[in-house]
Order: sequence, then structure tokens, then C-alpha cells
Amino acid sequence: MAHVSSLPSGKHPSSKAPCRQLTIFATILLTMPMFAQMISAHPKPSTEQALKILSSPTSTVNDIDFHGVAIPFSDRLDSIDSDQTSDFHKVASAQTGSSRHAVSRVNLSIYPPKDKIPDVNSSQVKAWISEIDWTKVPNIPVAAGLPDIPHFPKCPPMNELDRSACWWSCAGCVAPDDIVTCPSQTAWGLTYDDGPSLATKDMVQYLNSQGLTATFFIVGSRVLEHADILKDQVAQGHHIGMHTWSHAGLTTLTNQEIVAEIKWTEKIIRDTTGLTMKYVRPPYGDTDNRVREILRQMGYTTVIWSKGWDTNDWRMLQGQIQEWEIVQNFTTALSNRTAIKSASGAPGGPITLEHDLTNATIALSKKLMPMAQTNGLKPMSIAHCLDDQTPYQHGSRLGPGGAVEKINNGEGKNSYKGMPGMEEQDFKTDGSKKVSSKVPNAKSETTLVSYSSISMTMGLIALVSTMAI
Repeated sequence: MAHVSSLPSGKHPSSKAPCRQLTIFATILLTMPMFAQMISAHPKPSTEQALKILSSPTSTVNDIDFHGVAIPFSDRLDSIDSDQTSDFHKVASAQTGSSRHAVSRVNLSIYPPKDKIPDVNSSQVKAWISEIDWTKVPNIPVAAGLPDIPHFPKCPPMNELDRSACWWSCAGCVAPDDIVTCPSQTAWGLTYDDGPSLATKDMVQYLNSQGLTATFFIVGSRVLEHADILKDQVAQGHHIGMHTWSHAGLTTLTNQEIVAEIKWTEKIIRDTTGLTMKYVRPPYGDTDNRVREILRQMGYTTVIWSKGWDTNDWRMLQGQIQEWEIVQNFTTALSNRTAIKSASGAPGGPITLEHDLTNATIALSKKLMPMAQTNGLKPMSIAHCLDDQTPYQHGSRLGPGGAVEKINNGEGKNSYKGMPGMEEQDFKTDGSKKVSSKVPNAKSETTLVSYSSISMTMGLIALVSTMAI
């Protein structure tokens, strides 16, 4: 039986229907470049705008257009595991639908009293204590403190010292993994202790104006007062380290108290910035092999300072030294800097001890900076000085301003990333920041132009095809 077409006479399946389909397809392709340009015209937020949004208690991950890189926070950052914090794209893809994290706000009521050694009997501290393998911790007695300062170590006579304890404060002993110098003789490990304080803002502003970064060793109790300043330090690309909760000499504390001091500080800084620190500076440099092992098991590397490079700036506050004396001592240290040696005896660059405590210590730091630079030293953070590409635990990349730890840009050059919109070109190859920042992301612009050109070409081809049909 012959097939009889049901189509009206003169109409064929290959006639105008495909033409209409191709015309619609061509129209879509032709309009895609216009939409791409509309997207590219949407500006990225400035550093100030991003910080303002990130500080809002009601902001969510969608409040800032990070162009594909979302930075989620929650009221409990402990719920974000290390795998999430180490990969922006994992985090971004995980925060879809209704399960978006709000920006973190620190709940001050859950933390220990300010400037007091935390209670070791809380369930939280007991949980932290249980994570330590105490069989590996040397049985070194807790050190005695001074009568009027019970948690400042009192050194016994030299002939009574236990040399196996490797006590830095009283014997000057440096362990093989203690960081006391930078590997390069021209690198200057620029560090500030005891903040954040109101004076920290001035120091950060000055460093930014000079295109420099530094390491700030943070006291947990100060974060209770100045969490916003800490967020800004991180957002500006500076490196942060651990300086305990109450600034007690660690050799004068019990094993359990050491854990409490470190972990509460770790928690408040992580809750504030999303970062878990990797480097610790014991208050007063006070450490021995007992303290070191406990710190190691919590993931910390000890950073002290180079011999003769303690500026003693804090003594100005008590009238024990004048500024001109510190400048004179610093000049002497600069003239002898070729004698700097690491723990292994290798030559290196200095790591200094300064404090971002008051306007006086900040003014002094500004005076010392050009002196060292004229002498051939390049100021930089400990992370840069050690060329550490992951200067936070777990490879953490999560902070209020974005990726702040060292990355590799694929060309063998190391760089830092700061706020969204700041690319690798914002930083010099030695790790210092360029004074001018926020250069465009050339790669993404090129990709957009290429995409626009391709879609335009495809659209024209499709249109010509429909006309031919």
C-alpha cells in the first residue's frame, strides 16, 4: 500500500520550519556578546566595599560578586572542614540553593575572660587536651615565675639548668626547627607582637603605603577588643601568627594550660578570619622542649627572633630606654648583620622583634624601616622570608578578604592574593606589594573578548545559512 502524505499540497518537511529554527538560533548567538558586555560592565567591589559587606551581620555569600569565587562564612566556622577551606571552588560549588553561610560574627560570650589563663576544666578544653599524644611530650618540670610576675620565667643559676630541656629564655638554646633567621641574607623578617591595637591601624596603613607586608603575632585577648582591625590586617594581605591568649610565659604553664592558651586563640582568630595559623611566637620567646612538642602536635612552628635584633621598643613605654638608644643599637646590629646565623649555623637574614602597641612604637618602627632598607635589607613577612606557599594550617585560603596565603601563579613566581579583584600582578616577585594595586584581570578580559568574537562569527554563519535556505 502506497504511503499518502498528510501534508497539504506543495508543503515539504524541509521547507521553512528549519529556517525559522536557524533564525532563532542565530538571533540568540548574535545577542550573546551584548549580554557578555553587560556582565563585564558590572564592576568588582573595591576593598572598602567588600569589607563593608563582609562586616554586615546580615550579608550572605551572594552579597558580593566575586566573579566565580564565593567566600562563605558561618557563625561557627568550626563547621567548615579543612578540605573546604583549602579550595575556593569546592566552597563556591557547595554553597548553592538555600544552604548559604552568613558572614561570621564572633560570639564573645563563649570565650575565656580577657588576659586570664583559660580554665582547663571546660569540656571544650578537655576535648582539645585529648587530641595530644602525651607520651611524646618530655617530662620537663613547669618553670617558676618571678614573684611579682608569676608567669614571666625566673631563670635558675646556669649550673642548675637542665641542658636537655633546650630552654631558650634562660639558656639561649635553639632547637633545629626553631625559626630565628630568614634563609636569604638580604631578607628581613618583619614581625610585630601583642596586637591588634588601635595603633595597628596606623602601622598597616604605613606598610601599605610602602608596598610592604609583615607578620603580626596576635594575642587572642586583643581580638576580643579589635576583631575589625584583625580582619583588615588579613584583607590587606598581611600574615598573622599565634601569640597565645593571655601572653603568659609558656614554660611557666602546665601542659593543659598551654593547650588552652593556644586553642582558644586559634579558635577566636579562625572564627574572625577563617584562618588557622601555622606559626607561633611564644611570649617573651619562652620555650623549651616540652613546650615545643605540645606546639608541634597542634601544628605550629616556633618563630623567635635573631640574636641582637630585639628592638626593646616595649621598654620605652616603661621609661627603661630612650628612642635614640634603640636607634643606636639598631645601627650596631645592621653593621654586624653578616654575623647572623640560623639554628643550623647557616648565614641568614634577620628576624626582628617589634610591637604594634602604641603610637610611640609605631613611630619608632617607621624610623627604623628606611635605615634597614638603605643597608640592603628587604622587609617582608615570615611567610615570604621562608618562601612558604602555605603559611596557614590545612592550606587555608579562607579569610574575610579572600586568599591571603602564598600561591604559585604558574610561571614559577610566587605571589600573594588579597581582596577580590586584586590579581597576582598586584605583588612583586619578592613578595612585597606594589603601591599601585587592583590591576585588571587581563586573562578574564581576553577570554571575554574571545568568547564574544566566536559567538558573533557563529551567529553570522547561522544567519547566512538561513538566508541561503
